[in-house]
Amino acid sequence: MQRSLKSWTALAALLSGLILTPLIGLPTQAFAWQLFAAAYQPALTINFDTGAPGSFFNLRGSGLPANATGTVQVNGTTLGQVTTDSLGNVDFTLHAAPGAATGYYLVAFSVNPTIASSYRLSSGALQHAQTGGATMFDVTAAVTPAPVLHLTLISR
Repeated sequence: MQRSLKSWTALAALLSGLILTPLIGLPTQAFAWQLFAAAYQPALTINFDTGAPGSFFNLRGSGLPANATGTVQVNGTTLGQVTTDSLGNVDFTLHAAPGAATGYYLVAFSVNPTIASSYRLSSGALQHAQTGGATMFDVTAAVTPAPVLHLTLISR
């Protein structure tokens, strides 16, 4: 006897429901799927968003391809390369030169995808000391701060 596609689809739906029967009544916390919801969202975090010239900034990338070599850039200037670990994380430190100009600096780590973060150098901010043993890159005085666009908002 030939069965139609609708019959096979209905049978498959019925059997898939029967397979899940032992899970009925279990609390949703037992599955904890929320723990993995953002597992592959790439991000680049920085420990301080403002510091004085001469400061050290620790950055951590996560959600990246495992064991991949990426490029570190600050305001479009390539500083070097660093490799992600087996979990897709990367750590590196930036040292802002004591003579660096005050202003905003955009940090990008490119490994497909490109992730970014920023920091601001301000002469009135605290100078942050070096912590940790991650790969360090010097942001020399030759790297100029990013231009800042000021927009005036007028309302009536």
